[in-house]
Amino acid sequence: MNAYDKIYLEDAAHNFGVMVDCAVNTIGCPAEQFWNRFLASSIEWRFSRGAVDIISGHSGIELALMVFGETGRIIETCDTSISISSREYWAGVTLAQYQWGAGLSFKELTARGLGLTQTISMFNPLHEADQTTFEKVATDIIGSENRDNSWLKTARKINGFTQEQLSAKSGVPIRLIRAYEQEKINISNAEYSTIMRLRNALNCA
Repeated sequence: MNAYDKIYLEDAAHNFGVMVDCAVNTIGCPAEQFWNRFLASSIEWRFSRGAVDIISGHSGIELALMVFGETGRIIETCDTSISISSREYWAGVTLAQYQWGAGLSFKELTARGLGLTQTISMFNPLHEADQTTFEKVATDIIGSENRDNSWLKTARKINGFTQEQLSAKSGVPIRLIRAYEQEKINISNAEYSTIMRLRNALNCA
């Protein structure tokens, strides 16, 4: 299910692209570092769920400054020049469009292997292709990641949880979490309620 109405998508994707371009090319934060900041901020949660004030009520530059502010680096202002031809802008726009269509949070996409740096790396040759081509590649990536249990461990680490903390927050026994991560049990065979408790605890629902 899409988190917000399609009428907001063009504006939301543009703002997301500007946010990424501003953070990396204007402020000078490495892409992976900025992405980790983004995932740790409330902006990720609110954008993933389609909060209108975030997807459309703020400029991309404002979003970038909000992410930095929430994650301990206060930047009062920055150059407003943005390159809509940069790899970073393309990656931000494309990732936002895919996130909307997939109905997954950015945390979950990252846990399944589709984060910002992975998307930037696809700039050549996909920036000249249409969105459908990217969607096919992206779906292959997150599908292959989801065939094993690696997404759980990755998502847990992104959230900064130990196995014990995840167990306490989700209510899923720690022995099961350990078994899933060690691939002793295939998580795809878990009960739906167990999957949802884990995803909710990891903000991946």
